[in-house]
Amino acid sequence: MNNDELTLQINGKNISGWDRVRVTRNIEQLPSDFDLSLMDRYPGSDEIQIVNPGDACIVSLGEDAVITGYIDRWDSMINRSNHEINVAGRSKCQDLVDCSAQWQNNVISQSTVLQICQKLATPYGINVTTDVTDMAIVPQFTLNWGESSQEVIDRITRWAALLYYDLPDGSLYLTRVSDRKAASGVAQGVNIEQAAYNSGIDERFSDYVGVSMSLTPTMESSADGGYGAVTKAKSQDPEVAKMRYRNRIIIVESTLNVNDRAQDCIDWEMNRRYGRSKVLQVTVDSWRDAEGKLWEPNTLIPITIPIFGLNDEFWLLAEVTYIKDDYGTTARMVLMPPAAFTVQPYEFYNSIMESNI
Repeated sequence: MNNDELTLQINGKNISGWDRVRVTRNIEQLPSDFDLSLMDRYPGSDEIQIVNPGDACIVSLGEDAVITGYIDRWDSMINRSNHEINVAGRSKCQDLVDCSAQWQNNVISQSTVLQICQKLATPYGINVTTDVTDMAIVPQFTLNWGESSQEVIDRITRWAALLYYDLPDGSLYLTRVSDRKAASGVAQGVNIEQAAYNSGIDERFSDYVGVSMSLTPTMESSADGGYGAVTKAKSQDPEVAKMRYRNRIIIVESTLNVNDRAQDCIDWEMNRRYGRSKVLQVTVDSWRDAEGKLWEPNTLIPITIPIFGLNDEFWLLAEVTYIKDDYGTTARMVLMPPAAFTVQPYEFYNSIMESNI
């Protein structure tokens, strides 16, 4: 089997020879998904209809599994000479996104992020792992009736400054921005087939000021602004500051006003806006790096594209889509500076909502 052959394993059978392939993995979008198409010239074959929607499956590129999950749709079309098969599916983590969260009494307390995610994922046979060792206890909070497990996971991982995404084995992974580097990268005149670089300044500011609104009848005024609020934190983007003055005032939640969390919030705002202002979309001629490893999300990719002014940069791979179509076999990547993936500071209100059932 060559490295560019996709195999779909279902019910103990391997289906290969796909004419069109799209497999996407993303560190900000759950779950990973795939879309495949196959032209079968022998519609009378007994092997045509061998699966049903809902069947478990494994998608592999060469010998490497990339998605473990379920078939969502299996569509067949025929004409006088051909039988076309289209199949779409997602990783096992789809059940965390589609289904409602279950928790006794709907109140979560005295649990770490890992423990909460594991309990939410267990009914669906999904494992949860992490490489983070400093897991704190999540403040007590109440689930909203009907919200999905993914919505709960999103809240608690933001509080803990964690990223979450699925792995090729279908498990959920809790982590932070990786410092792992790919063996090779994207380089002008070497492996790039197409590239687009978007760089903007309209969403960035020179000065960021975090203020907390006073709750007293006569609102306190900050020493330098007179905004009817108390200044809690400041940050400056030196790159924008060199150009001109652009200010951004941010209301900081009262729960973030202790232990430098207000400063964390303002720093996050500045760093996130910097990272999101630079996006490189690039298509390369292989699914693999120089060592034969598949391009992996949350990996630092070296970039050398002089025409864009990008030389010896290391940006994070946010999304990778493995493609095979009439134009050949390619990998489409979305890369941004690592600062784009810092996680927003977030606090829970330590109160329990009463529900009348």
